[in-house]
Amino acid sequence: MSTHQPATPTPTERPALDISSLQATMAHLGMGQLHISSSTGSTNDDLVQRAKNGSLANLSVESTEHQQAGHGRLGRGWETPARSSLAISIFFRPPAHFDAAGLPWLSMLCASAMVQTLKEEAGISAGIKWPNDVVAHGAKLCGVLAQLVPTEEGFGVIVGAGLNVNQEQNELPVSTAASLHTLKATTTNRTTIFAGYLQRVRSLFEQFAIAHGKANTPLGNTNESLRALVAKNMFSLGHAVDAHLPDGSILTGTAIDLGQDGSLILRATTGEIHNVLAGDVFHLRRSDGNYA
Repeated sequence: MSTHQPATPTPTERPALDISSLQATMAHLGMGQLHISSSTGSTNDDLVQRAKNGSLANLSVESTEHQQAGHGRLGRGWETPARSSLAISIFFRPPAHFDAAGLPWLSMLCASAMVQTLKEEAGISAGIKWPNDVVAHGAKLCGVLAQLVPTEEGFGVIVGAGLNVNQEQNELPVSTAASLHTLKATTTNRTTIFAGYLQRVRSLFEQFAIAHGKANTPLGNTNESLRALVAKNMFSLGHAVDAHLPDGSILTGTAIDLGQDGSLILRATTGEIHNVLAGDVFHLRRSDGNYA
């Protein structure tokens, strides 16, 4: 990675993405197509449509300068000012030998890639709030959302990441959100962050594919599996949490580990062990009131 960081622009500058630079990065990495629109509702929706309309190369990317109807968990939506954030959706077509049990881990793979990018490119110490938020200093920086997509060539997975970059505090949707600007990152250059994220996603996915999509198999030349990497980045582990369930009940316990399917393992205050799936939880909050 380059050690030179471009000057941090003020939020009012909000320069456009350097598309030619990103195209060169993707070509160097052997990734698929890059599509960047001036404005759209949802980059995930756009990439889903491309996947359904025809052959889409593995690791193709959809982005936009202005996302107006982004998707979060459970149908939550948001909009950000133009050129103030990053909306990056990536299409994964796992190889034939890839274990289907590894598909749910792709969103956490992307979240881990974002954590690495923010640390190494922007000087931000971030982590994952289970199941799909990237947080720093107790505030949400990025949301990650995955969806399975049927295509003529089989199933693919699209993982979208929405990162707050140049917003002022009053432009963020909730008080528990932050941007790289409000956290005084070493850079808010969106092209630098975008390229760094793609590099790390590409590297982790290649290693995970070599591991046949098995979350407990060591990645590359390390002794660390994807499950261990995600757990290392998971801020939720080791804390007392309240899992708010759709029926209005609350499961209180300590988050002690990740299941092999990416579920959160809770030891309830009664001593019982529960595996909580992302689709079964409306909210997960720290019991001490902290967001992360």
